[in-house]
Amino acid sequence: MANVLVIDDDKLFLTLMAQALRQCGHQVECALDGSAGTNVFAASAFDAVVCDMVMPQQEGFETIRHLRAARPDVAIIAISGGLTLGHGNQIDLLRLAGKLGADATLRKPFLMSALVAAVDEAISARRGPVAAARA
Repeated sequence: MANVLVIDDDKLFLTLMAQALRQCGHQVECALDGSAGTNVFAASAFDAVVCDMVMPQQEGFETIRHLRAARPDVAIIAISGGLTLGHGNQIDLLRLAGKLGADATLRKPFLMSALVAAVDEAISARRGPVAAARA
């Protein structure tokens, strides 16, 4: 079906997401932080990227900006368990991810079926109705 990159620093959750996507026919590559994910992304052609927002090395914001600049056509799904940043003026991480170019967002914890649906819908939206009908 599609080639998907999953970036998350939580090894167990990363494994679960990759397994769910593979069971639905997707090819999946994984990375444990944004920096590693950016390198994997540069080495292959991906249809979609699932990216955690809070990670060591390179946060999801920087990662999404890089991915969107490199490949405007790739579907990006932002995920996060941390809802906000800051103490006074709190910033909703997933809302900000949408403004940076994420096609869809999911709050952790979520059902793996919701992840698969978000990936499939984001890829279809990026391909458009004609390309999706041909795929």
